[in-house]
Amino acid sequence: MKITVEISFSFKRELDSAPLTLDLPAGADVLVALHRLTERYPQIESRLFNTNGEVHRHINALINGGNVAFRQGFQTLLKDDDRLTILPPVGGG
Repeated sequence: MKITVEISFSFKRELDSAPLTLDLPAGADVLVALHRLTERYPQIESRLFNTNGEVHRHINALINGGNVAFRQGFQTLLKDDDRLTILPPVGGG
């Protein structure tokens, strides 16, 4: 299946295009998509995952505009043509 990945804010300078398309196996979840993304762009791995391999607490993800925190978190399943949005923390004021 193919999904579109959009990464906002500070991640854009590390990526070569936006939005991105990822090919994933059927039944893949958000965590699989994040790992596939870091295979393609290893420079963002430490910004998405901690040293234990867990997604950083401050990373949020949306599927078609709906926050995965209100579903099954990063284990939320994706389907063909979904749009996954990764939201790193935003600071400032």
